[in-house]
Amino acid sequence: MSSGKGVFKVTKTTQVIKIDNKDPDLSRIREIARAGREGKIVAFPTETVYGMGAPMSVPQLSDRLAELKKRPADKPFSYHIAGSDMIDFLTVKRTAELRYLSRLFWPGPLTLLVLTENQGKIGIRFPRHRLALALINAVGEPFLATSANLSGETSPTTAEEVLTRLNGQIDYVIDAGKTELGMDSTVVDLTQKEPALIRRGAESEAVQKALECIRDEKFPQKKILFVCTGNSCRSPMAAGWLIHELRRKGLHNKIEVASCGIGARSGSSATAEAQLVMKNREVDISAHRSKPCTREDVMESDLIFAMSTEHFVFITGMVPGIKEKVRVLNIPDPIGMGIMIYEEVLKNIEKKLTEQWSEIIS
Repeated sequence: MSSGKGVFKVTKTTQVIKIDNKDPDLSRIREIARAGREGKIVAFPTETVYGMGAPMSVPQLSDRLAELKKRPADKPFSYHIAGSDMIDFLTVKRTAELRYLSRLFWPGPLTLLVLTENQGKIGIRFPRHRLALALINAVGEPFLATSANLSGETSPTTAEEVLTRLNGQIDYVIDAGKTELGMDSTVVDLTQKEPALIRRGAESEAVQKALECIRDEKFPQKKILFVCTGNSCRSPMAAGWLIHELRRKGLHNKIEVASCGIGARSGSSATAEAQLVMKNREVDISAHRSKPCTREDVMESDLIFAMSTEHFVFITGMVPGIKEKVRVLNIPDPIGMGIMIYEEVLKNIEKKLTEQWSEIIS
């Protein structure tokens, strides 16, 4: 094995690259990413075991991985992503169960089997290992990957174990030492009516408890998003009011509520006026922190309330085809106004959301 940071050593045709996970040489990661885009097979560490694969767009990649694994070509491999936005590459059907489990366990040692829009069945994994994420991000698309071993063998937890089994058969091995968890990811099948745990691996007990919540319908089955401009007045007020009402009616565990702003910066509090008018109704939004609207926010929401037509135009332009789940409330912006204006805005929010109540809880 190589001993220096970022130093190559050729073993037959397999190049071993030793990289420090705490201080990675990103130029080497980009170099490997370029090789991956050219069709080279790369073994890389995750927090569970070492995997191997290449960018999903590489031709005939599944057949090549199946040949390396010595397993049937019709047994699918998992797509490894480096961010929730990469799900868009895979045309996955977004479900409440997917949203719930991914929120709890991603990034982490959970593989989810899901349906695509054309009824295909694929696995998705969002590892939390720094080098794995750096490699996938450098490629710019999901990695189609599997554990770096022959079918039926124990999955490798070190680069040395990868070389013992696949030396000369793959192109690169990124050596970052022994993996953190040392066992395979847990696998859950979400393609059936009732989600099923089909492989116990890392964090399987916590995953099992989450599946029990799904079976008992004690999880958010719907997500509602409020959108304004700066995410400091209207949308946090509306989200705070709705969360309070849902809790009062015992529905807060079944509906998730979020907010964002099309021109927001991350991390700002709600305005003092917004906090005060909400506090007058015994609703505390002091913990709110602003966030900009992302494509992922819009895609994973079931019902979206835009405060104005401007916000409607923005989010429907960002994600075409979602107009049917967006409602425009026409709430004026109180920013810079006095407390009485904020009171009127809140009354307007209460009135319009009350009128929409049946759709909110349906």
